[in-house]
Amino acid sequence: MDSRKNLLIIDDEPSITKILEHFLKKDFNVVIKSDGSEGMLWLEEGHQTDLIIADLHMPNLSGKEFLKVAKASNLYSDIPIIILSGSDESSERIQCLNLGADDFMVKPFNPMEVHAKINAILRRAKRFS
Repeated sequence: MDSRKNLLIIDDEPSITKILEHFLKKDFNVVIKSDGSEGMLWLEEGHQTDLIIADLHMPNLSGKEFLKVAKASNLYSDIPIIILSGSDESSERIQCLNLGADDFMVKPFNPMEVHAKINAILRRAKRFS
C-alpha cells in the first residue's frame, strides 16, 4: 500500500504544474487540476488529499474563492492550503492568510522550498497516519 501523502495542485499555468509535479512526485502522489472549479469538483467526487496548492489567479474559481469555499466546508476545512501568486502584494497575502491559507508563496519559487513548506505544514497539521 502507498504510504505517500496526496497533494492536489491547482494552477492554470502548465509550466508551474510541471515544475511542481517533477519536484514533488518522488515523495507525494500528485494530482493536477487547471482551475478552482476542477479542483473543487475533484474533491466533491470523494477524492482524498492531504494538502492543496492553489494559484491565486485562475479562471472559473480563483484561488481566493476556492479558499473561501474549502474553508467553509465541513469536509475540506481541515485540509491545509498553500496559495501561489505571481503578485507580491502584502494585502493579498494577508487576505489569503486571514481566509484560512496555511502559507502563501510568490512565483517564481524554489521548488525545494515548496517541498520543505509542505513537510512543515503536514508536521504541524499532524495528518500523518
